[in-house]
Amino acid sequence: MPRHFAHYYFSNRLTQDTSYALSAVIKLYPDAYLLGSFGTECFTGSEHDERLRSADPVQIFGVTARHIFRNGSKCQLSYMLGYLSHYALDRVLVPYVSYFAANGVAGYFGGEAETQSVRDIEIGIDRHIVRDYLGQEKALELVDRLTIRKPVLEEVCKLYVDVLNDLADVCMSYRKTYALLESVKPDIPLSEGLGRLDYMNRENREWKTASGEMTNLSVDEVLKEQYEIAYDLLEEYMGMARSNKSIVEEKF
Repeated sequence: MPRHFAHYYFSNRLTQDTSYALSAVIKLYPDAYLLGSFGTECFTGSEHDERLRSADPVQIFGVTARHIFRNGSKCQLSYMLGYLSHYALDRVLVPYVSYFAANGVAGYFGGEAETQSVRDIEIGIDRHIVRDYLGQEKALELVDRLTIRKPVLEEVCKLYVDVLNDLADVCMSYRKTYALLESVKPDIPLSEGLGRLDYMNRENREWKTASGEMTNLSVDEVLKEQYEIAYDLLEEYMGMARSNKSIVEEKF
């Protein structure tokens, strides 16, 4: 959570003003970075998805960075940088979505809150991202031109088979992992329902963060405020993968 276009927008924004080292890796393997930005949504509904979501992020990022340090795979590094952008946004917006799913999404202009499912809230956010940030044409372009190169799929599959399967305590074959990664395809959310419920919290209702604190940030504000934090995480991971630097657990 949230869905493809929110993560695509956020991860793409992170690449617009990066250090030379980050930019070089992502430009070399942009499709690996894009695939990573979709996170575990490639495995939606599978045991793999559930286990990866519940795995310790310190372990995931620490062990994969050491693995990449040893094998020197820039493709796997680009994938994990994208995965990290997904994680950075999720750790703020998952509590957001969960809170409003439990307490109802308010109508605009003081309207009463209405109960909505997690999925409906995610779709509502994606609709706004497509309309207000990407534009329908860019969203359609992403769907129509999304192609992950075969060597990239092979490298990412090796990462899962060699490292991530063990961390998630689940065994998924190379062939099945390849098929799932190859079939990922964002779906364009219909534009209906944008005007009645405040999925983006633009009226700044209070909600509870992962740490239990109350905040009234809108999704627009979250997107802006998380750039610097997410960028710092990408730089931190790059240092871990290139120099075998120990993970700073507090950051992750």
